[in-house]
This record gives sequence, C-alpha cells and structure tokens, in this order.
Amino acid sequence: MKQGDNQEVKIPLLHITDLYHPPQDPDDHIDLATVVGLEEFDLKGVILDLTQRFLEEAPAGYDIARDPGFVPVAQLGYLIGRPIPVAIGPAEPLKGPHDAALDRVSWEQAGISMVLDVLRKSDQPVVISIVGSSRVLTAAFNRDPELLRSKVRAVLLNAGATAGTELEWNVGLDLAAYVGLWRSGLPIRWYPCATEQGAHNPDHERGTYWAASHADLFRDLPQSLRAWFSFSFLSNQRGDIIQALADLKKGSDWGKVPSGQRNLWATASLAMAAGRVLACTPSGWRFVPESSSDGYEVWPWRLDPIEATVTDDGQVHWQLTTKRTQTQIFGRRSGSAFGLAMTEALNTLLKSITV
Repeated sequence: MKQGDNQEVKIPLLHITDLYHPPQDPDDHIDLATVVGLEEFDLKGVILDLTQRFLEEAPAGYDIARDPGFVPVAQLGYLIGRPIPVAIGPAEPLKGPHDAALDRVSWEQAGISMVLDVLRKSDQPVVISIVGSSRVLTAAFNRDPELLRSKVRAVLLNAGATAGTELEWNVGLDLAAYVGLWRSGLPIRWYPCATEQGAHNPDHERGTYWAASHADLFRDLPQSLRAWFSFSFLSNQRGDIIQALADLKKGSDWGKVPSGQRNLWATASLAMAAGRVLACTPSGWRFVPESSSDGYEVWPWRLDPIEATVTDDGQVHWQLTTKRTQTQIFGRRSGSAFGLAMTEALNTLLKSITV
C-alpha cells in the first residue's frame, strides 16, 4: 500500500494474543516476533487475551500461576527501539454472544477500549489478528458494531476446526465470543487451527499447522533476540527484565532452548495479511512480497470465499461459493514439506529483526 510516489503506508494492525509469562504456550512469542518482523505492518497495539484459570496455581487453576504477558511485550519494545502499546482484556468468558462485558472491573476494560480507540483514530481500516479467544473483539463489536463494520479491514481468525464436533482450543477459551464473532458480519479470514483430523495434521490443504525444531527455527538469531526468547522459554522470574536481557545476551543459557520443538498455526495468516508469499528463492524459502515473486517457485496458498453459519455449540458449517462474501477460508497446496519451507522462511524473517 502506497501513498503518493515515495511514502510507504503501512497496514495498521491490532494483535490479540493469549500471551503469558511464564508462557502457557510460547508459540505466542513467535507469533509476536513474526508481527514485528513483517515490516508491512504498523503495530497499533497488543491486547493480552486472558483466561482466569491460567492466572491461578493448581488445583484452582490450570497448572502454575502466570502473569499476563506485559513483560515480553515490554522487552521486545525495548529491543526494537519503539514502544508497543499493550492492554489486557476480560479474564472470564462472555455471558453470551451479545455480551459487551460492561460489567467487568476497570482493569479488564483496557483491551476492549484499545480496540475502540485505535479504530476511531485510524484513518484507514485496521487488520485485527486473533491468536487466542475472540472475547475482546466480540465485546468491542457489541459495544459499537457500526464502528467495527466501518473500520475493520479483516479479522485474521486463527481458531476453530474445518469439521468435527470437538471444540478447538481457542474456541473452548470462550465459546460465546467465538459464536458472536461469526455472527457479527465482520470480514473474517478464517485460518482453522484444526481439521477433521485434529490440530496437528501437517498435510491438510486447509491446515495452518506446521512444526519446527527450535534449533532450525532460531538458528543464527541475533544475540539480543535469543536473550528475549530465552527469558520466556526458560520461565525466567527476574524482576530486572532489561538487565536480564543483557545478561542472557551473553548466551550462557541459550543451550537449553534449541533442544525443543514448536507447534505453530498463525504464521501463514500474518504473512498473507502483509501481502507476502512463500517463495523458493536462490537463497532458500522466504516470505517475499507478492509483487517481487515473479520467477520463483511459490508454495500455493489462497483465501477461498465461503458461505458459513455457526451453531450455538460453536460448529461452523461452511461451503465454498463463487460469490463475493465477507468470509474466506485458508487453503494451500497439501504436503508435510510445507513445514520445512515455513521453518526456513520464518527463521530468515526473525533474523531480519533489527535489535
């Protein structure tokens, strides 16, 4: 997107993520780094999507007590040299698809307010990515539906399953919010996290899932970015979060990180929203602007228009259509080699982040 002859206009983006420290699943850290690495985006804010059971220690909670992910957001903003606005949303599910969450305490209102404020102030429609529950966005829609209809360019919905009766993880975090979002009429670009074969199928043409070893994904990262990943992946509890990065930058703890593996789902949604394709260049697989992909082998991916309805229990019934619709579903060339290509491309993107 360009303005005039020389001035590049970036795509305004709000990123809603269930990011915690220590992590509940550190794929959220990789997704946030991906957003930062895609220079086409103007990141207007990060909204932390909370679920109460992850904030409490077992047996009342899920396992260990976690904090909302303010720390990793603040650290990353420090490393890239620019502030990243951050706020949190309600910690309990909506009472129903039309709930505006007006009865929540003040600290749970900030994320909803951020959505509304960013949309009101933006001079162009905003892309909203969701890599958690739909709670914050659905509550914001229920407060001001006309604002959202006029100012939301697209919702990157990383949730749900193409078929089956089992609730996918992000849907289960807030069923009412998921149903409410589907019924809102907002332009949804649907990136299902599961197919009829489950959430870990690397071959399916509608599947967004892929996996990578940490050793491959984080190979040759800048030391500062390694320190950022180390702090979260190793559940560091130091309070001096900036000095901790300086100490971790020396690399003493990095050896504990590359032995793991990461499951990922949201990468394609972010790359596609930035206008990039997955292309095999002379240097290897890369996320390149679609306008610069001529002459390269491209792993085909697309958004297909669908007609869709959602039941009260969160089942999305959809079918392809030739009509222009507000709703599209992700598709790609099937094959498990997709993960190898994505790993190489994302590693290069992460290495490009200036820290």
